[in-house]
Amino acid sequence: MKMKAFFVMVLGMLVISGGGAFAGVLDWSKSDVSPADADTIRVFGLIYSGTPGITYNLDFKFNETTLKFEPVLPTSVVTINESKLATADAVRGGVLYDKWWKINGQAEPTSNHPFYPSTGKQSGKDTWRCKECHGWDYKGKDGAYVSGSHYTGIKGVYEARNMNAAHLFAIITKHNLSLSEQDIWDLTRFIKESLVEMDKYVIFNGTQKKSATGDVTKGKTLYENTGTGGGQCIMCHGADGTAIKFDGTEGVGDVANDNPWETLQKIRFGHPGSSPTMPSAVNNGLSITDQNDILTYGQTLPKIAP
Repeated sequence: MKMKAFFVMVLGMLVISGGGAFAGVLDWSKSDVSPADADTIRVFGLIYSGTPGITYNLDFKFNETTLKFEPVLPTSVVTINESKLATADAVRGGVLYDKWWKINGQAEPTSNHPFYPSTGKQSGKDTWRCKECHGWDYKGKDGAYVSGSHYTGIKGVYEARNMNAAHLFAIITKHNLSLSEQDIWDLTRFIKESLVEMDKYVIFNGTQKKSATGDVTKGKTLYENTGTGGGQCIMCHGADGTAIKFDGTEGVGDVANDNPWETLQKIRFGHPGSSPTMPSAVNNGLSITDQNDILTYGQTLPKIAP
């Protein structure tokens, strides 16, 4: 289909759905396009100057008579208030990614998520956690969850950070989680702006697999610093990392060595539902280098699990 014809159809859709004459400029240079089914494409994030801050998602279905993709009106038109992205909380999105019901007060799920694959090895509430399929390193089947008890065959979210906000918002909405609009925007901003390439900070393969790559000395200083710009870790975890027992048996040294990707995620954003609330290194102004230094020091602390 020619670009001009596609452009004209989109204009027509906006006129019909808006119920008025076209009086603005359409910009779809930032839109994403994805197949919806065998003969339908879905466009995300169309910008129209007549509605600043609002973008549009809509479907175009191939007409075998006209040999053109035509807008599916009015049922496929979805308006997205992208202005809310600017005020979304990426740190809150980070803990929602971990265990959303601990953050938004919704009931803890009990059944398996309908999207969780039958070949997966988890059950119940864990199947509703974003991290369970997409991984602590955000790479899903291509990362630390490439095998083992958390393998699902589902891809991660790391590449999704390149999608436009309307596309991400739509995908998260389709997951049928008990999330508010604000929750979805917080998750969207977390994915778009706060993911890091964890292979730069945790060795993925070889004899040093799972080893963090930071500076132990700097990490110790940050771990023990309870003031502004510090990690404040010592206040709850103690000098040797054993003051809090995770699952009743593990200290910081255990989790930092066993699952450094999870540990780095929680250093960065906090642990959902903790009391007192675990500080976020991101909110405390620590750089990713600082955060990795804390993880690296954490790996030197004693292991206490049997």
